[in-house]
Amino acid sequence: MHSTLLLLHSYVRWLVLLAGLLTVGRMASGYTREKTFGPAETRATRIFVGALDLQFLLGLVLYFVSPVTQGAMKGAADAMTDPHVRFFVAEHPLMMFLALCVAHGTSIAARKAPSNRTKFLRSAAGFAFTLGLMLAGIPWWRLTAR
Repeated sequence: MHSTLLLLHSYVRWLVLLAGLLTVGRMASGYTREKTFGPAETRATRIFVGALDLQFLLGLVLYFVSPVTQGAMKGAADAMTDPHVRFFVAEHPLMMFLALCVAHGTSIAARKAPSNRTKFLRSAAGFAFTLGLMLAGIPWWRLTAR
C-alpha cells in the first residue's frame, strides 16, 4: 500500500504543478490585459485548488502509513537530527499545509475582490506564492536518487 500511495502522490505532484503554473499564467495574463474574470478563470482556480486538495489528502494518508514517519514517531528526538527524516516528518508536511492554506485563502480573497483587476492580481500573487511554497517543499533530490 505504501509504495502505491507514494507512486500516486509522486505522479499527482506533476498534475498539481502544471495546474498551478497554468492558473498563475492565466491570472497574470488576465491582469495585464484587463480581462473579465469569468467562468474559465473560476474553473482554473477550482482545478488547481482541487488538485492540491487531492494531493494533500494522499500525502496525509501516506504520512500515517509511511515507514519513515512510523519509525520517526518511535524516537522523535533522534529522528529530528537526521535531515532526511526531519524533512519528511516535519518540513515537507508543514510547507504543503501552508501552501494549501494560502491557496484556499487566495481563492476566497479573489472571490471577494471588488473588481476584475483585483481578482486577477490577488489570484496571480497568491497562487504564485502557493507554487513557491510547494516548490520549496518538494524533495527534489529524490528525482535523481534511484
